[in-house]
Amino acid sequence: MLFLKSLFCLTGSDNRFRFIAIQLTCYFLFVITSSIFSFSGLLSFFSLLLFIGISSFSTKRRLNDASFSFKLLLAASGSFILAGLIILSTNSNVSYVLLLFPMSISSLLMTYKSKNSNHTFGYYGDIDLSGYTKQDNAQNKMRIEPTFSQSDIGQSKGSIHQNTSNDAELNKEASLHSSLESDNDIGEIIRIKLLNNKNAVLILSALVIVTIIGITLSLEPSTIDDENASPADHEIVSKSEFKQTLLHEVTLPDNFTLFTSTFDGITIKWQGDASTEDFLWQQKTAQGDKSCMLITYNNGEEIRTLSVTQENDSDYLAHFSPLDTKALIKNIANRSSFSLCGYKFSLKGSQSILGKHSYYSDFIAN
Repeated sequence: MLFLKSLFCLTGSDNRFRFIAIQLTCYFLFVITSSIFSFSGLLSFFSLLLFIGISSFSTKRRLNDASFSFKLLLAASGSFILAGLIILSTNSNVSYVLLLFPMSISSLLMTYKSKNSNHTFGYYGDIDLSGYTKQDNAQNKMRIEPTFSQSDIGQSKGSIHQNTSNDAELNKEASLHSSLESDNDIGEIIRIKLLNNKNAVLILSALVIVTIIGITLSLEPSTIDDENASPADHEIVSKSEFKQTLLHEVTLPDNFTLFTSTFDGITIKWQGDASTEDFLWQQKTAQGDKSCMLITYNNGEEIRTLSVTQENDSDYLAHFSPLDTKALIKNIANRSSFSLCGYKFSLKGSQSILGKHSYYSDFIAN
């Protein structure tokens, strides 16, 4: 629990290894969750906020650790937010390349030296993580005390001075080695060499521009295709959703015909006035003639249509969900009339005709 709390600490510090481990984990988990939650923009957005939060806290601690300006926090978090929003909005695998920008800033922050060496699991701050190491320390402290005989005492006194001298020399060498290591820190050398090299800066800038152009071009064709597609193309695709084989045809007295689809959805067909529109109503887009939205029976009961289409200039076809099939047939058999798309139909004699049909009679009897 303490380790989890340390992820959301603002006042502590992270050394470079803990920092880069947290950053890479956040980027990786965002890629995974955004793919898993691709069906829900809200869940994907919440996962993005979570990983941006964890990443930002760690960046703040890394800046604390390096005693560096907090301006880089805005650059790191801002680039992560921007890349994440573009990825979620475009829903394109190519856009994941944009995560290279916040990753490059994280790599830059990793090069700065730590000003504090008292880290526990890479963290130093108000949250005490030393409890995780107490077990190891307890095991180290458990040892068997040595016993000395009188003859050993004289020898040990002579060796104390020699050991003290050796320890002093070792400490001096360690201090010198630490000083040399600090002056020749590999991260510092890489950063200074890179930033002072104008050619390297130009190459990186060119790579950024090429990446942005590449992502833009990869997303552009689908956008252009959508913009240049004619309305007729969209209509053909939409009409194919309802282009099904019609079965169990039966014509009722008031000149309308019942059909069922292969999925047992009811279709009502009648002859109406010619219209310039192939689609008179679509529930999916909620566009078209509002009077075609519902079939209304004389008792006030209403059932929604999925769509109403026109064929052969004057044939109207009202398509219904298979979930409403039983209710539709029972109402057509038992009510006296219904209205649809501004047309009113009498249901006199419908029960007798449907009751004799092998398919529709089962719905009336049950």
